[in-house]
Amino acid sequence: SRRKIQLTEAGADILVDAKKIAAVYKHLLESAATHSGRTEGVLSVASIPVMAHYNITGLIADFQNAYPDIRLEISEMEGIDILTRLKEQSFDFAFMRIEKLDKGFDSIPLFEDEMAVVVSKEHPLADRKQLSLSELSGENFMLLNKYTLLYDMSLQACKSCGFTPNVTYTGTRMENILELVAKNQGLSLMMKHAVTYARNENIRIIPLEAPVRSTIGLVKVKHKPLSGFARTFWGFVAKRGQT
Repeated sequence: SRRKIQLTEAGADILVDAKKIAAVYKHLLESAATHSGRTEGVLSVASIPVMAHYNITGLIADFQNAYPDIRLEISEMEGIDILTRLKEQSFDFAFMRIEKLDKGFDSIPLFEDEMAVVVSKEHPLADRKQLSLSELSGENFMLLNKYTLLYDMSLQACKSCGFTPNVTYTGTRMENILELVAKNQGLSLMMKHAVTYARNENIRIIPLEAPVRSTIGLVKVKHKPLSGFARTFWGFVAKRGQT
């Protein structure tokens, strides 16, 4: 088109190899720096947009305070894109949901959360202590968009209860969805701790009778050689995951 430039098929093939070369070169420089006694380093980390909800921000701050010469470059993105970027070696690590990882990745579990139903305080179900997903088959659902792992989890959970949810809204920002839910425009499925963090007084958070759990963790490609800086970060997070 006149307004867009995109790679040719040949360019796309070359880009894959170029990313690998760049990653190997970065590792070479980091290894050389480690063996030469230099302490400065840069690590690239991807994260799904829940760092504050699960105190990942606190973990990052603690690491930077402990190792001020190792700089973390954090990129926020949706979970569905992260594994591809890790395989391409665009990032050293990622904070993300870990239950659907394949054998090509290693992970350190950090925080477990569980799915809950979020409704307006005016909703007929607002006073319930627990809910079965099957009770919601006639409701309008408002979910985080299909580029999030939570979207797939929500659809699969509903389908396992015998129905496909009527999704009337998807978005990228949790607070927008919660405001629409608070105005009784539909209900949502979200992680309990993340919604609690939002402190919206006009919604109710109702646990599921059959819990659907998710764990946030630090992820890396299995068997990928780590620089000294990367080993330091992995070890630091591993200790925090054990506490």
